[in-house]
Amino acid sequence: MAEKDILEKSLLSYEDVFTDCINTLVYGGRRRLEEGRTQPAPTESFYQGAEGLRNQLCDTSRYLLEEGRIVAQYLIENETGLRRKQILRKASYQGGAYRQQLGNGRPAYAVIGIVMAWSGKGSRIPRSLHQLLEEDGVPADLLEQVDEARMEVIHMNSLPAETRRKFTGDMGFVADFLNEGSFQGRSGQRIRHPSALCRMMETLTGDSRFTGQIGELMEKESKGEDVMMCEYIDMLEARGEARGVAIGEARGVAIGEARGVAIGEARGVTIGEARGETKLSSLLERLYEQGRDEEAKQAVLDTTARARLYQELHIPNFSTNP
Repeated sequence: MAEKDILEKSLLSYEDVFTDCINTLVYGGRRRLEEGRTQPAPTESFYQGAEGLRNQLCDTSRYLLEEGRIVAQYLIENETGLRRKQILRKASYQGGAYRQQLGNGRPAYAVIGIVMAWSGKGSRIPRSLHQLLEEDGVPADLLEQVDEARMEVIHMNSLPAETRRKFTGDMGFVADFLNEGSFQGRSGQRIRHPSALCRMMETLTGDSRFTGQIGELMEKESKGEDVMMCEYIDMLEARGEARGVAIGEARGVAIGEARGVAIGEARGVTIGEARGETKLSSLLERLYEQGRDEEAKQAVLDTTARARLYQELHIPNFSTNP
């Protein structure tokens, strides 16, 4: 989960992605934040714990500047597993940001925070401090004396199309794929941060195809060429087709291997086919998971290479004995 948090944070660290998320998810698509008018804000604050002074880190934060003066600080939290007391975490981050304004001699500014949830599941956690306290048994007459705090949670896997259409940058690709399983609706859009986008997509989906073309994309970018989503889609489809062909060929070879071992014995042929196919399929799955596509092709066509890879990856031998 730590790696996922880092990669989500990596994409959001870009000003255009951060401002696009705030404009879309906080302001309903209104371009309240603009590139060039924000700057990174501290993500660390401190509090007094049982063992002394402790620190806490939020994920990403930026200041909004107007005429050179800070007028707001925005905080975005990425969560892969929402906690029941999430409202306390949000309040502590905002409280830390307000605490840093004490004694600085400058006008106070607003602190605005949202939580982006990536678990793909809905949640019934309390969305306000009063709701949490009430559920935990705090009497109503005491609640009346407690300042309220609320929490906005955006589930990225269940965003309506109307909201997703308001994204103008790379986060729109992520949101569309998580909800539609496709980038086709943005095929004519430029990818501004190819490496961060590819790595985030692989981490969110577990599909290594998304990072398989990073080298080509980065090479285009280094030449000053725009990287368009339609090109990336073509690369993904080509990679998927190649994997399908390789696996199909592998299954044919596996059946041939098994028949060669057990020829003449109907029962032996059946067992040999099944086990030989399982063995080679296991090898190919391991190689593709590790991004070793070329070696997977060699394993299909070259029995010597295949035997070496079986041994390297500890793919067990299968006996054809019933």
